[in-house]
Parts: sequence; C-alpha cells; structure tokens
Amino acid sequence: MRGYGKIVVLIGLAILLSFRPTWAEEEVKKLEKIQVTAPRQAEDIVVTPSGTTINVEKYETPIIPQNIVDILKDRAIIDFRGQGNLVPEENDIYMRGFDVRQFVSAVDGLAVQKTGGYWGDHFVDFSLIPLEQIESIEIIPGPHSALYPNKALGGVLNVKTKTPKRHETPETDLKMATSYGSYNTQNHSINIEGGVSSFDYGLSYQKYHTNGYLRNNDANIDTIAGRFGYILPSDGYISFMASYSDKETGQPVANDPDRADYDPDYPVLKEEDASSRWRDPARQPERLKEPYSFRFDIKQPTAIGSWTLGTYYTYENQTFDFKDVDEPQAETSYTSWGGKLQDDIEISAAHLLTVGFDTAQLSSQHTTKIVETYAGFIQDEWTIMPRLTLTAGLRYENINIWWSNTGSSQGTYYYVNPSRPHDYVKRDYDEFVPKSFLTYELDDLSHALRDTSLSLGVSKIWTPRSFCEV
Repeated sequence: MRGYGKIVVLIGLAILLSFRPTWAEEEVKKLEKIQVTAPRQAEDIVVTPSGTTINVEKYETPIIPQNIVDILKDRAIIDFRGQGNLVPEENDIYMRGFDVRQFVSAVDGLAVQKTGGYWGDHFVDFSLIPLEQIESIEIIPGPHSALYPNKALGGVLNVKTKTPKRHETPETDLKMATSYGSYNTQNHSINIEGGVSSFDYGLSYQKYHTNGYLRNNDANIDTIAGRFGYILPSDGYISFMASYSDKETGQPVANDPDRADYDPDYPVLKEEDASSRWRDPARQPERLKEPYSFRFDIKQPTAIGSWTLGTYYTYENQTFDFKDVDEPQAETSYTSWGGKLQDDIEISAAHLLTVGFDTAQLSSQHTTKIVETYAGFIQDEWTIMPRLTLTAGLRYENINIWWSNTGSSQGTYYYVNPSRPHDYVKRDYDEFVPKSFLTYELDDLSHALRDTSLSLGVSKIWTPRSFCEV
C-alpha cells in the first residue's frame, strides 16, 4: 500500500510541474462570407398577407392527428368550439367568428357542398376527409378572393390533396402509426405511397376509436382512400382519388345522480341539460354514416397559361337509430357534384391573370334538387412595386334554390304558398361581385418590421340565405 502511495505522490508532482497557467487573449477575427448551398427544407407553415399554408407532412402535433381539425386548432384565425377533443362532430371550428356555413370549405379549390350534417343542417364533417391523402391546408382570411363562392364571409379553408410526382426509379414507401390514450382512445393508420416513372399512387387506411368522455359518446371511424396519378409529357398530370368512410357515433345521454340508472364511471350530465331525444341511457342513440367520394383532376400547361380541371362526386347517407328498436328513426341521403375549369396566365412578371368557371349541385335522395350554382370569375394579381401588391377580381354567380313549400299543423300538411301548389318552389338569384385586396410589405423599412405587412380588402359580400346557410 505504501508503494502505491509513493506512486500517487510522484504522479501528482509531475502534473503540478507540467501545469502552466494561461490567460485568454482577446482577438477578433473577421470571417469570410458564408454561403449555404444545401437544399432548403420545406417549411411546415408559410405565412403571407394573403393567407397561411400548412405543410401537413412536415407539421408536428403533440398527438397523431385524426383529421385536419387536430392540425388547425392552434391557428389564431381558427376557433375550436367542439365539445371535446375525442369525438369529431360537425361544426367543430369557426373561422374569424363564422361557423362552417359562413366560410368556404374547399378541396383542391372546389367548394365542398356537403360532407356532413344532419336533419336540415349542412355542416362540414372534417373527419371524413382522408388525412393521409392531404398535402397542405391553405387558410385564406376574408371574402376577398374571386376564385371561391361568395358565401366566404369568414374566409376560405382549402385542402390540397397530394399531386402526382415523377419517380426516377421504382419506389414504395410504407408508413405505419399507432397511438393509445385515455378513454380507450386509439388511432391506427397505414399509408403506402410510391410509383414508377410517370405513374404515382397512394393507398391509406385509418381506424379511430374512443369510448368518449361522456356516457354513450363512443366513436368508431374507418376510412380508406386511394389515389392514382400520371405525369403527362408536358409536365402536367392526371389524378384520380376515391375515399370511403364508415362512422358510428354514440350520442351523449343523461347521467344524472337523481336517476336510478346513474353510472359513476362517467361525468354528471343533468337530465335537463341533455337533449330531449337522448335522455334515456337505455336507448343508446347513435348516428351511422357511410359516405364516399370521387375526385378527378387534370393540369395541362400550354402557351396560353396553365389549365386545370377538377371534378368531384360525393354521396353521404346518415341513419339516426336507437339500439332498443329495430327500425331506424330517421334516414337522410345527399349527393353533390361539381367542377371547376381554371386558367392561370402569366402575362408578365408583374401580372398573373386567372380566369375560370365553376359549378356545384346538391340534391337530396339523389333526385330532389336543393341548390344549383353556376359562376364565372376573373382575377389579376398585380405587383405594382416590389413591396406593393394588388389582387383584384370580379365574380358572377347564378344560384337556383328549391325552397320547401310545405308546412304542418296538428298533423295536417299544407302549402305555405297556396298559389304555387308544389312541395318545392324554385327561386333564382344572380349577382356580379367585385373583389380587391391590397398589401404593402414593411420588411425593408426596419428590422423590427420584418415579416410585417399592412393589408386592405374592399369587396362586395353577397349570398342568398339558402338551404345550406340558414
């Protein structure tokens, strides 16, 4: 042990003798200009004066999102008003204080007439839009774009699906995700994408389940979607997409401590606070949906601009049922279809001219027309100077609405307008609507004003209070 002690002392002396104290001398060196040549990564959110674009694939959320509402919740312009985060329902979000009947929901620039709703309402059920097939979400504030219907009082929420891309070598990408949370909430998804040469494809399946927070508020949603695309020799493309959903949602029932059937495993919901239809827990009310949709898109660059043509067809049925009876209590079904032809013409570096035509049709039970819309539009995006941009346009809309002409009193049906003895009465509406949006960017004036701009929009707001909006 003594020998080891001497060795330790000698090592310590050697360290002390070799130690030389040093003091840092202040020296300033000027580096040469550094240029980053690596490719720029796609940003998850791009904010411009005219709108916000969210890159869905890059955007990160604390949980695996079930639908686009889970991505939109934290946007300042979006107000989430759902009863909870677990069970997706219609009319979950507002835009600038307007519900989904006063802002436009669109897919690839085509306004969605109906993907949700019950009884006489026409809300949008975003849980039916397949998330795995979405590339980005565009949020346009205000009614200042001539490219969308005039009912966009609050703005436009445009969902852009994935466009075909060329594959230099055959490839297939497989992504799987799964999550589990409170209230037996499960979200499982599988997504396959790939292609060869000019052919591109994608297939996705998502299963979502939750027991819900309230009593009898469980949900089961299965969504399958597929797309197929082909890159044209002109660098345009053809794309086809289809989706199908199977959704079952239990409706919350009373869970009142004053009732004999009170269940302490669920939060209290007083009988007077529950909907009159759903008060009895034994009835187990539920809504069932099996909607499907088809989309077809073409893009063709030409000498007179880049032409795009988009069409869609959607069918949605819904059943209102109680598990204590054999027959459904109510059934509804709606079909909608529409199309949009648009040409983007780059007249010069300062002018981008867009002209087009769109139409939308909505019917009940396949045959009974509800709304029929035809519209034409022209819009010019003019860069007056590097920091000053004016987007001005004109939109013409012709809307036909078939109003219900029947009423009932004590079981007796009658015509609201006896002079027109028809169940539905058609009325026509049309209007020219000017649009304008001026933006001045302040970036160059001061470093403190970086990413700051001033915008002024002056546009005419017009829309008949139709069956879809009342």
